Amino acid sequence: KIFKVHFRNVTAPLPHFTETFIDDGYMDMARVVEQLKAVKFDGVLIPDHIPTMANDRRIGTAYTIGYMKALLHNLNSVRVA
Repeated sequence: KIFKVHFRNVTAPLPHFTETFIDDGYMDMARVVEQLKAVKFDGVLIPDHIPTMANDRRIGTAYTIGYMKALLHNLNSVRVA
């Protein structure tokens, strides 16, 4: 069982990567949330390793949380025929 997911994105696989904004890495984060739904994940998504914007971590955090909410909203809005 998955209890929590540290939700972040990076520029490339290990060992050579840079942490980046949630929508700017090599992972397809929409696909990640689709797969979490497919396995009936009911835990916590934690925004993780958020880059700082304009010397203010809160801006990056707000951006990341907004992006995560949009992914979840879109995922839950899709109707399967």
